[in-house]
Amino acid sequence: MQDWSGCTALVVEDSPVQREHMAGLLRQAGFGTVLEACDGIDALRKLDARGMPVQLVLTDMDMPGMDGVELIRHLRELELAAAVLVASAREERLREAADSMDNGGARLTLLGTALKPLHFDVLTRLLNQAGAEALSAATTAGVPSASELEDALENRRFLPYYEPRIEVASGLLRCLDVHVCWMHPQRGLIRGARFLPAMQGAACIAPLAMSIVEQALAQLRAWHDIGLVTLTMSIKLPAEVLADRTQLDRLSMLVQQHGLSPRHLTWECAEAVLAGGAPLSIANLAHLSVRGFGLGLGGYRAGHTTQQQLVRCPLTELHVDHFIVHEASLQPARQALLEQAINDAHRMGIAVVAEGVERAADLALLRGLGCELAQGALVAAPMPAQALVGWIKGNRRRLKELAHGQAADGAGG
Repeated sequence: MQDWSGCTALVVEDSPVQREHMAGLLRQAGFGTVLEACDGIDALRKLDARGMPVQLVLTDMDMPGMDGVELIRHLRELELAAAVLVASAREERLREAADSMDNGGARLTLLGTALKPLHFDVLTRLLNQAGAEALSAATTAGVPSASELEDALENRRFLPYYEPRIEVASGLLRCLDVHVCWMHPQRGLIRGARFLPAMQGAACIAPLAMSIVEQALAQLRAWHDIGLVTLTMSIKLPAEVLADRTQLDRLSMLVQQHGLSPRHLTWECAEAVLAGGAPLSIANLAHLSVRGFGLGLGGYRAGHTTQQQLVRCPLTELHVDHFIVHEASLQPARQALLEQAINDAHRMGIAVVAEGVERAADLALLRGLGCELAQGALVAAPMPAQALVGWIKGNRRRLKELAHGQAADGAGG
């Protein structure tokens, strides 16, 4: 008998009856924790809030907003689960799920597919093929140890990468979104999404954030010195820094020391900071606003943060998550969420940044909805500092054509 008591599963199903049924089967099988989500977007929101991969995702295929195939793609790319089990009332959709796993690449196992309604004997047979110990080990594989993180910080192996953000109406470069990367001595460049969740609550998270800020401010000063004086930056701050007024005072001092103005910087906080209603962090954000800095809410997914929570903080930007933006031009449910987010932000006098734009049609939709700024693969991937000037020279015309609807999909190098 397999022991699943130490494992977590997530059920993704838009039908409340089917969702409750499948969650009950997993509890009957012995899973210690069973989470529930109503569609792919909701699932990714819950997994992001959790911060660590789950052992199993049991998902339907036909759901509004984001279907099973796209959810599986995100689970694989972001390594949010060890295994996935797909249930559907349609056999052709089950075959589609299996086909979507053929290109592999990342650590995500397809346990199998099953017709709905799912039966307990089918579920246990598929679970037994994998094993609780194997799935638990898969969720911890590659997670850095505390000593690895401390060594990387001490040897300055954490580096900022810069993702261009353009004005939707003109195609002009307006801002650089700063990403944390790790230049690992054996594994090469590791994106922040692979290691930052493991650092939540760690003592080194605040020193890491300050190191990235210092490097980014020095680089922004260097770009201003060669004539790129209109460039601004958006830098993410972890909850540990936002809760510490001493750290925030140090940020202001660093900006001043580099000869920059507060208007050149937007400090970005995670949606969970406002959704959690932490009064000290919200007061500190207001303190930064009084000093003239911009404030952005990152990873916004309509419905997670209420308008009442949004108005408590003097935000200047709302960053709509790529899970909503991607293919919104093709998905009516997603387009409705995007339009709602933009309209809500504009009613509060907040500018909107669309993250994860990959299609020219999505950019055209954003332009029609009045979104101010956009970033994503269509514009450019995050890049090292030394690549930016060349990228600007090589993509100025393409970005202008994109803004006027004259360019096709495809990012510039």
